[in-house]
Amino acid sequence: MIRLEIKKGVQKITERCDTCGCYIKDLTVDDILVKKPSDLTIKNSKGEVVENTSARPKCYCNHCKD
Repeated sequence: MIRLEIKKGVQKITERCDTCGCYIKDLTVDDILVKKPSDLTIKNSKGEVVENTSARPKCYCNHCKD
């Protein structure tokens, strides 16, 4: 799962285990961009065209993978 925290105007995006909710890693907006089917051209912060059209797969920590 993805967790978005905004504290005092500072945004923090983290990836969390879908089972237990423990922290896995920090993410950026580029990591979670998803393009809906449309004629728009969406680009990430590097100027690359975003072609990801599906949500991120489920994520599990090492403890919950087993």
